[in-house]
Amino acid sequence: MKFKFCGGGDCPEWLLVQINALSRMTSIKMKLLAQCTVNSLLGEPFNFEKAKELMADAKLDVENCKACVAAITYILKNAACHAVSQNYLSNELQQIGLPREHASALCRVYLDNLSQITKVLKNESLQIGRLNDVDISKGNDGEYVIKLNYNNTSKIMEENKFTLTKEQIQLLIAGM
Repeated sequence: MKFKFCGGGDCPEWLLVQINALSRMTSIKMKLLAQCTVNSLLGEPFNFEKAKELMADAKLDVENCKACVAAITYILKNAACHAVSQNYLSNELQQIGLPREHASALCRVYLDNLSQITKVLKNESLQIGRLNDVDISKGNDGEYVIKLNYNNTSKIMEENKFTLTKEQIQLLIAGM
């Protein structure tokens, strides 16, 4: 089965295992754990002691607690990355076995923090500079001097020069 919050792919098996562990918590504690996770996504240090306290009733060991936090992080980040609506996310979480109350609690936290999560994800994403100008001139020995003017990812203008032979230029053009 394909899920939108998984980028249109199958749900990872490790996540399905953690859904079972998350189901053992109360929905209120699930919401509090999700909020702790969101806070860490937004740059605050993660309070693992608080997370362990929230999951104490579920009788999970330390490794399962960490895996549950990873599952919530995966769900929130992927849902934001793929622009999944709250209702759609809730339905998909229920399809993979999360109880309705738990899915609703997680989706409330997701909706309340969606714009902030999206902003963080955009800042963390791969960025490339913007090409402003290309200047090619014939140099010595039949080589060509290419000068690139561009803004780097910090939006600072840079210039790079390099030389290519006629054969290298032909290879470059053929590769495009």
